[in-house]
Amino acid sequence: MARSRVARPISLAATAAATALLLLGSAPVAVAEHSGPELTSRLLPIPPGGLHSFVKGLNSSGTIVGDYYVEGSDGPLAIRWNAGRPGWTRLAPLPGERFSRTTALSDRGWAVGLSFDSAPDSHPVRWSPGATPKRLALPDGARGGNASAVNNSGAAVGDASEKNNISHPLRWRSDGSRTDLPVLPGDNSGTATSINNAGTVVGWTEKRDAAGGSAHPVRWNAAGAVSALPLPAGIAGARTSQITDNGVVFGHGRLAGSTEYDRVLVWAADGTVRDAGRGRGYDVNRAGTAVGASLDDNPNGVTARWNANGTRTVLANPAEAAGEVLAINNRGAAVGYAWPPAGNPALDKALLWKPDGTVVPLPQSPLGPYAAAFAINDAGVIAGFAVGTDGAGNATTWRATVWKR
Repeated sequence: MARSRVARPISLAATAAATALLLLGSAPVAVAEHSGPELTSRLLPIPPGGLHSFVKGLNSSGTIVGDYYVEGSDGPLAIRWNAGRPGWTRLAPLPGERFSRTTALSDRGWAVGLSFDSAPDSHPVRWSPGATPKRLALPDGARGGNASAVNNSGAAVGDASEKNNISHPLRWRSDGSRTDLPVLPGDNSGTATSINNAGTVVGWTEKRDAAGGSAHPVRWNAAGAVSALPLPAGIAGARTSQITDNGVVFGHGRLAGSTEYDRVLVWAADGTVRDAGRGRGYDVNRAGTAVGASLDDNPNGVTARWNANGTRTVLANPAEAAGEVLAINNRGAAVGYAWPPAGNPALDKALLWKPDGTVVPLPQSPLGPYAAAFAINDAGVIAGFAVGTDGAGNATTWRATVWKR
């Protein structure tokens, strides 16, 4: 199942020294020496007049989807870069609308996202492997909606929103017809975040009212029936974000008495759940290994991997103060970025971690040394963006980038 980066995480102000890694009781891991074919960096092309571009999805074949921005425009345009072929394909907005944005891509080339004139009134859209856009229907009275994930048959999930801040979880079948997914008894709002190739969906439901209740993590089976996912002891609520093809579920939990969803949770395929620790998690593979930034010992976060056996590995972050691991493939290779101890937090360094934890700085792009890696597939293709700067070192340009051998 292809993974996507819906939005770039925001770098926190880095105030801890690089030696904070030692406080975690883990020995530094050496930077890898290069062996075998070298990774190379390539900026992905954009149409004439384009200034910036970003990656939102990478699939197993190496096809990439994202968005680009044109000078003078106040909205994005969706784009696809096809594996093994130069150039790009526009993913057009729906007829009569100006802007489009991708959120996910399946291994068979289905993409989903948004089409809109103004963001609050967005419409979910699915693009076929041939790049034809299709409006995904919303319930009567919905102000707008979102499509967040798609599987290999073209079935998609997301939600519809109302003016009163209530949302309704939705699934669209391969033929485009809509199913309104039920919420748990007592809840009145929900969202569907991920669907696997078996048609199983995850997300959460909640009761939206002045009291502000907890989110309840849920799974909908292929027939659309909803069931609550169990919570670890001490966790009052959770939001799920991903399900793999073998049924591993990933999300974040909230401790009783807290308002923050900052506990990394992983549900195994058999339904058992573990609290991996405090952190910002971004991805999980089918083995149940999750990656992100651990907050257990450093409030700024340190690059970390939460292993399927319940242990945590602090991943090396050479000469940097903080960083995040954003994606892991099924072979255990992970990618992300680090930001400098001081100065502009947009000037990131893209990193690859091998399955043994060895860190490899990714080669710089023609724009210079600054970049962030967002996705990696099982073939080792990496996607992210590079940052261009002016003479004073200020970030001026962001361009979608691929690293491959």
